[in-house]
Amino acid sequence: MMLQINPVYEPSRCEPGSPGSESLATEWVNRRRCADIDPNVFFPNDGAGVIAAQKVCAECPVKDLCREYALANNITHGVWGGTSERQRRRILRDRRRASKAARAA
Repeated sequence: MMLQINPVYEPSRCEPGSPGSESLATEWVNRRRCADIDPNVFFPNDGAGVIAAQKVCAECPVKDLCREYALANNITHGVWGGTSERQRRRILRDRRRASKAARAA
């Protein structure tokens, strides 16, 4: 049995006051390009699947908000806002380094 997860909209995480919601408007969820696409597309098993998911995200008007949502909520699986799991880890690492460097300066 395959778990069906909508990769972009999780009602419990989109409620005002939930973790990450204070810095991100959640109205973007209603404008996402992936609304009518099988959620499994965004949880690929290989690099080709990641590329396919990223193609869907490429023209999405809210991909930046989606990516930031995933980063703010520490979502570690799937393609969000056109970024893979590895890309999001790299973004977070780079942001931590930049923040540390700014504090040290």
